[in-house]
Amino acid sequence: MMLVIALAKDVDSRAVGILRNLDDLKIVENSPQTVLITPDTVTPLRIGLAEAGELDERAQGEQRDDELLVVNAVLDDSAAARLEDANVSYVDVGGRRWLRNWTRTKRASESMARGKRRLYPASVRLAQLLADHPGEPWTERGLAQRGQTTQTTAHRLLGRLESSDLLRREGRGPSTLRWVRDAVAMRSWLAREARPQKVARLTCFVENPERQRDMVGRSLALTGAAGATAMGMPVLTREATPTLRVSTRPEELEDVPEALGGFRTERGANLILIADPDRLAFVDAVARPGRLPLAPPSRIMLDLFLEPRGEAAVDVFQDLWNSSGD
Repeated sequence: MMLVIALAKDVDSRAVGILRNLDDLKIVENSPQTVLITPDTVTPLRIGLAEAGELDERAQGEQRDDELLVVNAVLDDSAAARLEDANVSYVDVGGRRWLRNWTRTKRASESMARGKRRLYPASVRLAQLLADHPGEPWTERGLAQRGQTTQTTAHRLLGRLESSDLLRREGRGPSTLRWVRDAVAMRSWLAREARPQKVARLTCFVENPERQRDMVGRSLALTGAAGATAMGMPVLTREATPTLRVSTRPEELEDVPEALGGFRTERGANLILIADPDRLAFVDAVARPGRLPLAPPSRIMLDLFLEPRGEAAVDVFQDLWNSSGD
């Protein structure tokens, strides 16, 4: 498809030079406004410029819906895949191009299949919400606000889940609603994609560990096997010690036992603390009057991986959760 771009005078001259040299791309210069013209629409456009060494940063940063990135390099399949996965519209010096919401190119799809993408913490929070509330309709904005992240992050995750046929949609544009197709499949996907790998944790002794209160500047939430028991879904593991997630950075975790009126110890410990700077346990935590809040079921499930017999415990918990009808 021939693209027509009308360029305003303020567009970077280097980007203009690249666009002028491309076949199958018509440029109209000195336009009152920069716009992309197709047979059906005229869309306002912002032209960005990036060198080869800037692509990773651009793929990981905030994306503008109206931006076309002009890349001063020839993209290989891997670089194109990263940009497409981040929903970055682009054109490179060789004429390779892609616009957001186009079907991803076959070469990029194959490249991404070879390299598994990491699910970042902000996306984990959103996926947890979907797994915890499979019957709830979600917009991109509503999910982002509830998950305390950006709409761009929500857009990327929802697109990824739709491509895996885990969501169904209704409507178009900003008001598009999405539902989880199958709660069991969504929870299995989350367990597979968001399994915790490395966490900062320590053991300690405090009085009445499950009756602690949030500390000044930090939140606490019960998780793991003890959390599953508190939910009424007991899972037998060899880890009898309750686990709390703490909204603190790993380097600050050492200060928490004393703040709880206890001390760090390996022998006789009655509490495990996990640093949770990304607040994975606190978006949608379940309040309990007079007791610590519970991490949401999705987080409890994922934290069971950290306990002995973790995989078996997660399987049992999923069966109980799915059969509960929640």
